[in-house]
Amino acid sequence: MKKTKIIASIVALSCTAGVLSAKPKANSSTPMNISVFSTQQREQPPADNMTYKWIKDNFGVTFTWDIAGERKDLRAEELIASGELPDLIEIDIPQFKDAGVLRDLKPLVEKYGPNLKKHYASAWKKMIDIDSERDAKGNITAEHIYTLPNYGVYDGPQTDTYFNQNGWWIQKAVLKEFGYPKIQTVDEYFDLIEKYYQKYPTIDGKATIPFSIITADWEAFNLWNPPQFLGGYPNEGNGHVDQVGKNFVYTDNFSDENARKWFKLANGYFQRGLIDPESFSDNRDQYYAKIKQGRVLGMFIQGWEFLGDSELVLWQAGKDERTYAPLPLTFDKSIKPRYRDQALPNLQRGFGISTKCPEDKAIKIIKFMDTMLKEENQRVLYWGFEGKDYFIDKKGTITGTKGAAYRTSEQRAQQKDPAWINANRAMLWAESAPKLEGKLKSGYTRNIEELPWEYEVSQQKVDLDLWKAYGVSSYAEFMDPNPPKNPGWYPMWQVNPEGEAAEAMLGFEAIQREYLPKIIMCKPSDFGRLWDEYCELLKPLTSVYNKYMQQKLEERIKKYGGIQK
Repeated sequence: MKKTKIIASIVALSCTAGVLSAKPKANSSTPMNISVFSTQQREQPPADNMTYKWIKDNFGVTFTWDIAGERKDLRAEELIASGELPDLIEIDIPQFKDAGVLRDLKPLVEKYGPNLKKHYASAWKKMIDIDSERDAKGNITAEHIYTLPNYGVYDGPQTDTYFNQNGWWIQKAVLKEFGYPKIQTVDEYFDLIEKYYQKYPTIDGKATIPFSIITADWEAFNLWNPPQFLGGYPNEGNGHVDQVGKNFVYTDNFSDENARKWFKLANGYFQRGLIDPESFSDNRDQYYAKIKQGRVLGMFIQGWEFLGDSELVLWQAGKDERTYAPLPLTFDKSIKPRYRDQALPNLQRGFGISTKCPEDKAIKIIKFMDTMLKEENQRVLYWGFEGKDYFIDKKGTITGTKGAAYRTSEQRAQQKDPAWINANRAMLWAESAPKLEGKLKSGYTRNIEELPWEYEVSQQKVDLDLWKAYGVSSYAEFMDPNPPKNPGWYPMWQVNPEGEAAEAMLGFEAIQREYLPKIIMCKPSDFGRLWDEYCELLKPLTSVYNKYMQQKLEERIKKYGGIQK
């Protein structure tokens, strides 16, 4: 572990420990129940949930949850059609904005949310840009903000040690088995997985699955996302940007040379028996069930899709070595990987307020959100309660800093337990609400897990051993210790196509879902024919889409700049 980082952080905190004793004062406001549509896959919190009780007692706020989970698209359509909209809507799907049932939050935040406005200052211009009305020439005619981003807006220096984005995830057992080899290319990755698979054809009595791809429902983007990363591009969504002279050019990722190269490789890996054929027929439950069983050795996926649920099952079962580490792979060692980004505001993701919610109640909700952004309230939401969920090191003998917060091993263990979390944490609220991020004014971090001494002692031996072997102190550092500045336009996935471009996007997604599984599983002699058919079908659609995205790229460069130095 890198002790210098820990010592530096302890010194930085030594003058600020006193803030931990602050207690939120009771709020005398009239009681308010907020009805909420949630897209999370969580259980209803029990009536005696500790944090929701604290919110009720201190702020007079209670919640009624409509938890849609994987039914979110259907449930959204039902709510819009019936007109029976809740007050607050968790946004990660476009239906509500498209239906025009979201309130404009810009004037409400400007008038009633000083903490919110300060928090979103660095992202405010982009928040307006993505939600505003435009004329035929693309000029803004009316400024709006419909959603308050839930992540990626930092109030201080980044402190993240956690990595949950795109990566080539591999069971830690595989790396350990062969002495923690340095794996840089996709061929090295599949060779290592094959070697382990041949040695261990079964795990816990079930057939070992070398590599699995989720293609079900909305997560099918993992099927066509690998080429851009293997080619050294960051996550721009459906395309990538190249600098040609002084200009920047947008190209889709679906039929370029990187795409052909990856799917040709994937076809070869499939012939070797390394890609699960059920990847292309499994539903989401079936896919994640295999991960929970501990028998999937590798996958290309975004970490947030499985780390918070499926991997927890493995930890709880004591299958530590069946959990996963991310790898930043490329086609060859000459390509610099681009997997970890600097912070990005998670635009059009978070809470919006419905038009069904009365104006006076919408104002109260904004004021409540604004109050919850105070650091002492954030601490309760994300740390818990002093004396129950953490203690104060009054003498400085445990953390090295008098007055610093710490947890016992029992507290750390229980705070990973899904049942405990549901009974004690306000996750349905906290996950999607506006939140402070980075190193805060107090010198502390929003998540107690990111305090240096807490982070080190809370790690499992399997992770500490892996980090020691590779000379790093976190998975974020493992993926990229110093990610470059994001280009001004970045990322292009924040552009929502409209008109013909939107129709084209739906069209090529249908083609991808049909052809890519066939291309991966076909006889090698059929690959060229199927690939040519696939590209021919895509061409009229991607030409429309690329033209639209090129225009938007140039607009974003004009507004936000290009490469940042």
